[in-house]
Amino acid sequence: MSQWRGRLEENPELERAVDWLDEYYHLVLGALLLGFMLWNRVRPAENFVVDGEIMFSGNDPWYHYRTTVYTVQNWPATMPFDPWTYFPKGTSSGQFGTLYDQIMATAALVVGLGSPSAETIKTVMLYTPPVFALAVAVVAYFIGKRVGGRAGGVVTVAVVALAADRFLWNGMVGSTDHHIAETLFQALGVLGVMVAVSVAQRDKPVYEQFRDREIDALRETVGWSVLAGFAVVLYLWTWPPGVLLLGILGVYFLLQLTVEFVRGESPEHTAIAGAITMATAGTLILPAFQTLQLTATDFSLLHPLLSYGVAAGCVFMAWLAREFERRDADRFLYPVTVGGILVVGAGLLAVVLPDVFGYLANNVNRVVGMDTQGRTLTVAEAQPLDAQALFPFYGFSAFVAAVGAVLVLGRQVTGRVRSESLLLVVWLAFVTAATFTQQRFGYYMTVPIAAMTGYVVADVFGWIAADVREDGVQTYQAITVIATLLVVFAPMVAVSPATSIQGFDSPGDGIQGWSDGLEWFDQNVPAEGQYGGANNSMDYYGTYDARDDFDYESGQYGVMSWWDYGHWITVQGEAIPNANPFQQGATMAANYLLAPNETQANDVLQQIDEDDAETRYVAVDWQMVGTSRGGKFGAPPQFYNATVDEDETPGPYTRRISYPIGENRNGVFVQHRQAYYETQMVRLYQFHGSAAQPQPVVVDWELTEDQRGRSVRTIPEDGRTIRSFDSMQEARQYVQEDGTAAIGGIGGVPSERVPALEHYRLVGASEQSATQSTQYNLGKLYETYGIYGSAGTTSAQNASQCPTDVTVPSQNGGVICLNEQAEQGLTGTSPQWVKFFERVPGATVEGTGPENATVTARVEMNDPAANDTFVYTQRAQTDDQGNFEMTLPYSTTGYGEYGTEEGYTNVSVRANTSYQFSANTAGENGTPQIWYGTADVTEGQVVGENDTPVTVELNSSTIRQQDASEDGNETIGNTTGTNGTTTESGDGTANETDGTSDGETTATETANSVDVPVAPRR
Repeated sequence: MSQWRGRLEENPELERAVDWLDEYYHLVLGALLLGFMLWNRVRPAENFVVDGEIMFSGNDPWYHYRTTVYTVQNWPATMPFDPWTYFPKGTSSGQFGTLYDQIMATAALVVGLGSPSAETIKTVMLYTPPVFALAVAVVAYFIGKRVGGRAGGVVTVAVVALAADRFLWNGMVGSTDHHIAETLFQALGVLGVMVAVSVAQRDKPVYEQFRDREIDALRETVGWSVLAGFAVVLYLWTWPPGVLLLGILGVYFLLQLTVEFVRGESPEHTAIAGAITMATAGTLILPAFQTLQLTATDFSLLHPLLSYGVAAGCVFMAWLAREFERRDADRFLYPVTVGGILVVGAGLLAVVLPDVFGYLANNVNRVVGMDTQGRTLTVAEAQPLDAQALFPFYGFSAFVAAVGAVLVLGRQVTGRVRSESLLLVVWLAFVTAATFTQQRFGYYMTVPIAAMTGYVVADVFGWIAADVREDGVQTYQAITVIATLLVVFAPMVAVSPATSIQGFDSPGDGIQGWSDGLEWFDQNVPAEGQYGGANNSMDYYGTYDARDDFDYESGQYGVMSWWDYGHWITVQGEAIPNANPFQQGATMAANYLLAPNETQANDVLQQIDEDDAETRYVAVDWQMVGTSRGGKFGAPPQFYNATVDEDETPGPYTRRISYPIGENRNGVFVQHRQAYYETQMVRLYQFHGSAAQPQPVVVDWELTEDQRGRSVRTIPEDGRTIRSFDSMQEARQYVQEDGTAAIGGIGGVPSERVPALEHYRLVGASEQSATQSTQYNLGKLYETYGIYGSAGTTSAQNASQCPTDVTVPSQNGGVICLNEQAEQGLTGTSPQWVKFFERVPGATVEGTGPENATVTARVEMNDPAANDTFVYTQRAQTDDQGNFEMTLPYSTTGYGEYGTEEGYTNVSVRANTSYQFSANTAGENGTPQIWYGTADVTEGQVVGENDTPVTVELNSSTIRQQDASEDGNETIGNTTGTNGTTTESGDGTANETDGTSDGETTATETANSVDVPVAPRR
């Protein structure tokens, strides 16, 4: 050590350099780390510009765009109420239109010189998350510095910069959600309280100083405490549900005051800082007050009551401590007394105000109770965190932080650590519990883990520095320093480096698929308020007074879809969704989308529609009906509530059949039950509202026992999960004899006939196909392996070498081709990303034909988005007089008369033919007879502008002898036959027995097969 000092004295320049480095090393390292953070988070920015349009990732950023634009136009006011979502009620923006949006709006106004364009606003919002992430790192430095000095601060910033967790993802360019702002202002609030408490500990204010107005002595304590309260309320202004921070501070002050008194100190100083801080927060939150209800989603009574409650608690505990001292009571009875008062108070609250107690208890359990279940599990970010994710996220830092927490708790007892350090432990404990309950809160964990890691590392460095001052630098000390740094940072760099941003470096193909479809929707449906020719236009960025239930006017309409897509429909489609990502309308949407028949689906809408404003459109994408990789079909059943003449939840919808995909690994093939095909959303997406028929395809499995002795379905020994037969009769016979098989259930092949919808028609779709999604293709690949085994696929170097268009990227850089057999039956209709359906009155058809016969109506429709056609089919039964009636949703003529200017949809899906009506009967001597007729249906008749019924008369002719009595020559739906005929398959009897505990499904149908000539559309 002395030799080193001697060399420095011999070289003044080197000595000055070392002194400068010792003085400013934290600034140099901090700047480098901040530079890395910024570069890492903005480098994929160009990926968020798609076809010249800036796109955000996820759902919530799009609604932030809406509320930010509103604030730009009405600065500094935020949107009080929004009727452009949650039809037919509207909603208060709650977590949106808060401080976060005001900051972005202000930045956009500055950049745009007072009049920013939409592109300017989007650009500012695009880069906001990385800027906020850097601000978080700066706040984290000061937190780390308070507990570990400059070295602790630098280590804290390094952990924040290198963590590959949700904080990284939420700080990426384009991830313009409020999560990153939550992280910043929560950390700032904690920092403010740490400063206020430390100042109070230094100045030691007491009650008498307030009584005697000793302003100079109280100035700094009061000033910093007020600033701390302001910092806390900044967090609440950003995210109203942030009452979690109030709970954290309440628990901290409870523990800190108790510990201080037990170890012989006065808790009054800390209590004064706590009371002023929390009272300030409660007072500043009052101007944002929105409702008298107890709710965390809006600014309510809950926020000031909790703030003032913690403040009062601090005052009470300080008074109680004085009473203990005056009575010379045993200090160890103090925590018992405080705990007893809390228990009695909770008991009284449960008895006197059970609803309030239940609300508080439920929310505590939901946020930090690590008991996530039910509907919450359908939200990706609300899934509980797997403990195995800690190491990839933080390396050993999480474990080092745990060690630091134990050290702080131990040193708190002896008073060898500053009071503010306990706040860091309480904060870490709460956000860890919250993250293990809902992984979305993982962005909160980063700063306390980093700061506590900085505390431990600084502690080690301090111990070494003390020895260095005594004995000079020893080898073991250098090794200790290097080893400490390697333990903390090497895993973070090597195991899961922060530069691994794949998956968060683009807006994702979901919004791109929907944006494509919503562009069509926006241009081809009437504006809100103009449906049906009404003239009640709505101001898209208008100011509306808050109310519980908005009164919509005629011509204003809702768009039904799953709640995930509500913000996209509002912003990209400029329409009003029935459900949104606030989960408003989720139960209603589930009831509709899962309705097992059209009557029940319509009843759901009739319960919510207003007299003069109705739900007019339905949007369904491939994920909503998907049950394999990337699919969301499993979510709506969690929200389904049988409120419409339905005693039981429909389903089960699927069977799971496992198959080996490698050593000790199994894949799962999902087979669809009949209940799946009868849901409203599947009937729309898969069949476009047409009737669908079973076909002689059987899904086979075997029952085996797993390691726990449970009965599970696995593929048969011969590997043939799917079996095709020449007739339905043969298929049903196989199912009956096998016992563990079922007809259909793959792709668009139901087990039984699915009847047609009468009031819904496909009007348009996105040009982007679901096959452009890696998740969709991987799902089909797994399904293919499960059905066909590896024989259903081949490998190729590139897609051009595949015999089909269905390909999946392989791990070796090539592609996997699904062969012709494997591709067959995977989808019922062309899998466009999203499809839009219109709810229409439908055209009434009155016809005559043979008595007591089945009449089938067919029309071939063209879908230009898919460059494909499909056949809509519907059946009706004639009475004893040969009369029949049906309602048809698709028109064949008159499209130009009812476009958007007239208040109707400019439909893209149009007919190639007139409707063909046919029936099949037995004539004399059993000779088959076909009854046939054609008719056109005008657009005016479908949309209800023309009440004149369509009339059709079926005429008979004798055709060649057919074996029409054979039970089961069927194909799915309708196919084009030879010589210009259209063949509609009949129905067949399907008897399936699962053979397991989930029951049996039986259906009986009657076979019929007819050929009719195709009439071109007139």
